[in-house]
Amino acid sequence: MMEQAIAQGPHVSALNPEAMAQLAAEVAEKEKKGQARVVLWDDIKDNPPPELKISPIAMIPHKSRLFRAILDLSFSIRLNDGSNIPAVNDSSTKTAPQGAIDQMGHSLRRIIHAFAQADPTAKVFMSKWDIKDGFWRLCAQAGEEWNFCYVLPQPDGEPTRLVVPTSLQMGWIESPPYFCAASETGRDVAAQYMEAPIGSLPDHKFIDHSMQGIDVDALKDGNQDDPLRYLIEVYVDDYISLAIPRSKDDLRHVANAVMTGIHDVFPADNVAEEDPISLKKLKKLEAMWALQKDILGFTFDGIEKTLWLEEAKRDALLTILASWTKQAQRGKSGIPFKEFQSVISKLRHAFISIPAGNGLLSPCNTILRQQPHLVYLDRNRPLLQALTDCRTLLRESTLAPTKCSQLVSQWPDFIGVKDASGHGVGGIIVGETEACTPTVFRFEWPDDIKAEINSEHNPTGKLTNSDLECAGLLLLWLVMEDVCKLHPGCHVALFSDNQPTVHWVQRLASKSSFVAGQLLRALSLRLYKSGASPLTPLHIAGSQNAMTDIPSRSFGSNKNWHCKTDDDLLTLFNSKFPLPAQNSWTVYQISSKVYTRVLSVLRMKHTSMEEWTQLPKRGRHIGEIGAPLSRLWEWTLNFRESPSDKEQPSLQDSQPLSDRATLVEENKSKLQQYQARSRPLERRSLWPMK
Repeated sequence: MMEQAIAQGPHVSALNPEAMAQLAAEVAEKEKKGQARVVLWDDIKDNPPPELKISPIAMIPHKSRLFRAILDLSFSIRLNDGSNIPAVNDSSTKTAPQGAIDQMGHSLRRIIHAFAQADPTAKVFMSKWDIKDGFWRLCAQAGEEWNFCYVLPQPDGEPTRLVVPTSLQMGWIESPPYFCAASETGRDVAAQYMEAPIGSLPDHKFIDHSMQGIDVDALKDGNQDDPLRYLIEVYVDDYISLAIPRSKDDLRHVANAVMTGIHDVFPADNVAEEDPISLKKLKKLEAMWALQKDILGFTFDGIEKTLWLEEAKRDALLTILASWTKQAQRGKSGIPFKEFQSVISKLRHAFISIPAGNGLLSPCNTILRQQPHLVYLDRNRPLLQALTDCRTLLRESTLAPTKCSQLVSQWPDFIGVKDASGHGVGGIIVGETEACTPTVFRFEWPDDIKAEINSEHNPTGKLTNSDLECAGLLLLWLVMEDVCKLHPGCHVALFSDNQPTVHWVQRLASKSSFVAGQLLRALSLRLYKSGASPLTPLHIAGSQNAMTDIPSRSFGSNKNWHCKTDDDLLTLFNSKFPLPAQNSWTVYQISSKVYTRVLSVLRMKHTSMEEWTQLPKRGRHIGEIGAPLSRLWEWTLNFRESPSDKEQPSLQDSQPLSDRATLVEENKSKLQQYQARSRPLERRSLWPMK
């Protein structure tokens, strides 16, 4: 059985003469360090170790050297008798702690949140350190190293040699969680060293690599009464630190704490080139404290508190998207699916800094679900448009980098609530932490839209109720842009009684509806232009959406709510929902040049990026404009009861005080929970987090 595994040998990529030479040199170096040994198969074949498994080694082209060795531990071997030798990964029992690796997805988010919470006048210094050959520094348990064997590729005629790595291998399913447990421990130790008095830690042997550069030299002593603000993060083998220093001594203290913490877990080597802290990266000035630095694929600016995709990554994406566009114009060949899948994955990473970009990817998501062998852009106009839009956003990203504060959700400054029916859409807008004119708006669907609504009586209709609800939410946002005078970094919560719409907006993607995907594209482009923070979309039960039921059904379907004019709507609204201190609502009328663009999407017509990024005037308030007010959201919760057809002076009067209090607390809790879910996992640090 093992002979067949031996005969399988290395992957074909490792049989290249240059690859064989490089791998032989690497194996010799690992032997010298005690991280591997080489044995002759003839010496052990009669009594092989019980844990012996053979996996194929591959040599993959690499950016910084000719090849990178990858041991395929997911490869199972089919024997002549039809049975299989299971892959190492398939036969492994998972015992590694998962808590550390769970932190991985939060490292970048914590860094972004830290920048967002920093004082606008503060200067955030950054430094980072890399662990060299990280997995090779974790030793396998005695006897278990035989699980990681591979046949050393050699010229013909040589005796079969097996390489037995004695350290954890990159391809093993348990290596990442085990390594992250070690690197996270190093971070925790560094955090403990940070608690020592400033200046009490001995200088680390690599400290000079951190304490250099024009930003450090220009740092002046500040107010020593202020606390030192710092953040220590680790992402697998990358240690990252942020600091808002009062003096150079603060930066020295943080650097000493981090490097000492690393060496407490990954012991130092007397030979600098072999030290766990990569000397190669130190010489590239990665550990140098600076106000601008590349971190986890993005460039951060510690003065402006902005970030953008690293230049090399951005240029590579722009180049391939441009080549795809030219290829589509020629219409000659398709894009291999794996290439398409890889690029879309990189776009998603890029859109961490441009979250509105995710709203452009619905046509791409459809292709990813279908998994065609080739992707033809010339046959799919929405897909081509989506990728063209993505390229535009990437190209503009360095001209106007994203403020980190625009990537973080907070308690809303403004709140909008809407409802859509088969008759039309209606909504209200109120100020929360900032003031705006309390506004009600409505819009009646044209007859051709009503005729396309899918229902029991119209099963061939092309528009679903959820499509209309999504269009209504887009209209609500467009009205809010004008009424609230939205500014970069502002926070907005949108409430809808349609669960699919809420889910679509949370993800900025639709799986099932083409119309919704195009509406989300329009909403995303408007979010991008406004610079608003990520939306807080929440569901509101239909029975509790009284305030928007009236305007959305004020076109004659309910005689008690029928409003022939906007003045009638204003009178009815002020009687049903009287504002505090005898203030008045104001009616907003949407411009025809704006609502026709929304209708074009419902009519499944193509709209260009420019039609959404260069909008005309949204509309206007009708009549006398009411006073701007804030902190009205809690007040609106008094009117959540479903409206009655009966005449009554105010819906508020019909709701018991105890029920109102319960409703207020439930909705506050719902909003607080959403905000909590949008934040990364917390861990101990001294940073001005809110």
